Amino acid sequence: ASLSSLNYGWNYGVTNLPGDVITKCAAGPQHTILGLPSCLPTSDATWGLVISAFPIGALAGAISCTHFANAYGRKAVLLYSNVLSILGGLLFGVSVNAPMLLIARFLVGVAQGCANGTFTNYVAEISTPRARNTLGSVIQFSTCIGTMMSQLLALGLTVPPLWRVLFAITGVISLIHMALLTMCVESPKWLVSKDRIDEARKVLQQLRKSADCTEEFNTLVNTVRAEMGPNAYTATIYDVVRGKTPDNLRHQLLIAVLGMAFQQLSGISGVSFFSTKLFNSITNAPTHSTKPTLAQILTGMVSTIGTLAALFGIAMAGYFGRRTLLIFSHMAMAISSILISVGSVKGYNVLAIAMVFVFYCVYIVGAGSIPWVFPAEMTPIYAVSAISAVSGSIAYASVFAIGMAFAPLMDVLKGYTFLLFAATNLAASVLFFFLLPETKDKRVTEMIRIHSVGVHNVMKRKYRAELYSEKDKECM
Repeated sequence: ASLSSLNYGWNYGVTNLPGDVITKCAAGPQHTILGLPSCLPTSDATWGLVISAFPIGALAGAISCTHFANAYGRKAVLLYSNVLSILGGLLFGVSVNAPMLLIARFLVGVAQGCANGTFTNYVAEISTPRARNTLGSVIQFSTCIGTMMSQLLALGLTVPPLWRVLFAITGVISLIHMALLTMCVESPKWLVSKDRIDEARKVLQQLRKSADCTEEFNTLVNTVRAEMGPNAYTATIYDVVRGKTPDNLRHQLLIAVLGMAFQQLSGISGVSFFSTKLFNSITNAPTHSTKPTLAQILTGMVSTIGTLAALFGIAMAGYFGRRTLLIFSHMAMAISSILISVGSVKGYNVLAIAMVFVFYCVYIVGAGSIPWVFPAEMTPIYAVSAISAVSGSIAYASVFAIGMAFAPLMDVLKGYTFLLFAATNLAASVLFFFLLPETKDKRVTEMIRIHSVGVHNVMKRKYRAELYSEKDKECM
């Protein structure tokens, strides 16, 4: 199921390196290969729209799939969202102008927005609290793998007509994803909500192997029937935004939105979409070339080291809580952003480049994965899909905004650009210190009971949940 995150990472990074070959015909004058143009000359603004069509599509997917995930199941949505990615991949292969590329990016974005939000809920619903510490990080690890693969393969697939193959690989990933999903089980929580009790019991036992999880299953049935039985209430996006839910979920909504907003306001989208441009500005290297440039090689190295950082993040998730890792991540990005600016302005190229690597790695460890996971760990099941849709929409809207604004900001502010991101990361650290509770090894029902009281300062003792008891650990 994590291939949905890998595909998201692929499409997130695939436009970085081949941009000049496609839009500026850096490989030579436009000509026809197999009846298709070798390049698609277009302006930087139009290319920015092509890049940003992906997060806009993802926003549409995140909003539209809430109903389908509740009605037809998490597995079904993960399975059939791949159809749009396959269509997008085919369109990439035959595009003859920028609007066709834009439509393909939008279709793929809808698929990944739909799948990503559903996958995070799926992980929270099938895993134990202890396993969520690792599985939550797998989301970011898979995304990093996808980004790394797209940028490393791009070093050899940017020349015409191979850039079409590079873009179309997203459809191949989706085909593999569909095949592997047939071996996955449906969410036991969703099955209980549809009163498919026997099937849910079988699935839960399958997930827990030989452990006796009768108590866990009984608790699951009682909780889900109370919250989301066949005739129970299911919150809409309008309900959670207006506060029209049975529980006061203002706090859950606020930290979900802030988590996703600051994830992108950290500056990571600028690094992911425009790292080649950023390294060019630092090294003053040529911007157009048919061979891999220093900036392009550095971009591939960033994604590779970021993948190793994701492995480190998976290990750290078992020892440190979500709250600790997220605050550390934003503080470290704030410091890195300041040093990137210092290196760029003063001409300390080695410092600036090194800090870009550090920035990307500390993002991966915390801010990259945690905002996707914690809403499902403290929200009633009747509102999980709606809150995830809202927070996911904020994330994709922020990706679009940063994607459109980063290049113009660099043209105007040059080396000082990352000082803006230093400020946003510092603000995130302070806000999460007071608003984000620890969810590691905590029972979801207990987190819901404690924090469904409106916006509050989680540093107060009365808002601290107990850890799982010893008798629960057999199923963990």
